[in-house]
Amino acid sequence: MKTYQTYFSKLKIVMLVLAVSSFIYTPNIFAQKIEITPFYGYQFNGKATTYNGDLNIRDASSYGLMLDVTVKKGMQVELYYSRSDTRADFVEFRGPTYKLTDVSVNYFQLGFLRTVKQIKNISVYGIGSLGATLFSPSGNDYKQTPDIYSYQDWWLFSLTAGGGAKIMFSERVGLRLEGRLMMPITWAGGGFMVGTGGSGFYLGGGSAILQASISAGIIIALGK
Repeated sequence: MKTYQTYFSKLKIVMLVLAVSSFIYTPNIFAQKIEITPFYGYQFNGKATTYNGDLNIRDASSYGLMLDVTVKKGMQVELYYSRSDTRADFVEFRGPTYKLTDVSVNYFQLGFLRTVKQIKNISVYGIGSLGATLFSPSGNDYKQTPDIYSYQDWWLFSLTAGGGAKIMFSERVGLRLEGRLMMPITWAGGGFMVGTGGSGFYLGGGSAILQASISAGIIIALGK
């Protein structure tokens, strides 16, 4: 697991540099329009295939915050955070389903938002981002598995892409509706949890977990 910690430490540095650079090289950043959007929605959390079965992350509600800074007309830099509190289940191949543990799915993203169409007070946009995803087990073991497992945080590099619409009711307040495809990348040799005595299951192979979310948020606009 040291390899994962090294990867993520480097990723955090890269994300920090990108975020700081985006703000430094934006002319008159404090004079630019800034949008703060707390949101609530629903997340389809997907599953990952392991050697012994499927690890299912149950679909659940999600919430978070988006911070968008206008860099030029129709283009914004966005910082994005979302969290979905859910549960991980393990479905054995040709076997039973076990409740494993409660888990939170957290996205930390930096991206660009591009307005593709403007109709009066409604703007239609597309967005793409990259960053990290944290699967964080609570340790609340449902004790349904035949063996004793230990749980640990799982950090992954991730990408998101999506689109939506902003409906401005005034210069300062609006509604944001969005759909987003989310893809944490499981590097080869990775793992979500480790069983004692070598009896646990193992994730890897460089596959991807496909997730998606739909959300609605209130836009609070500041600046010009």
